[in-house]
Amino acid sequence: MRFANSDGESIGRVLANLGGVREGDLIMVGDATRASLTQAFAELKRRIAREARSQLRREVFVYYSGHSDEEGLLLSGERVTYRELRQWIDAAGADVRIAILDSCASGSLIRLKGGVHRVPFLSDVSTQARGHAFLTASSADEAAQESDRVGAAFFTHYLLSGLRGAADATTTAG
Repeated sequence: MRFANSDGESIGRVLANLGGVREGDLIMVGDATRASLTQAFAELKRRIAREARSQLRREVFVYYSGHSDEEGLLLSGERVTYRELRQWIDAAGADVRIAILDSCASGSLIRLKGGVHRVPFLSDVSTQARGHAFLTASSADEAAQESDRVGAAFFTHYLLSGLRGAADATTTAG
């Protein structure tokens, strides 16, 4: 994939610039291998454990752009199964866990036991939210696509557009 690393960097910039995420809280793993991803999740778990305070809601946002198939992420000839990924995310110790996967067959992640469709939550009660939300670029049997014209994966391009404000229902056209 030509744009996986730049897509990840773009998501990181939006989270830092518009999402209130401190640069020091971002853990970026470019050209991921199984070992580097395992290490990143271990570091994430350590950071969340250090911030364990009852009045603080701990949140984790995981974004992946790269190769995958119906069984899991494909990292430099190695596989991380969706079950492993889900376990790593759940074991991080966060109250709210969000994962976004921009990869082929990534919808297989939500087919694991425990995934259920929920009605969207409203922003006025979102501060009370607990649990997880997974968003994937494709269903379990679809391919995700990149575009030379937009210089990114289609899914991530439109995700970023929405995060930057195009998906804001309160914005009025002038």
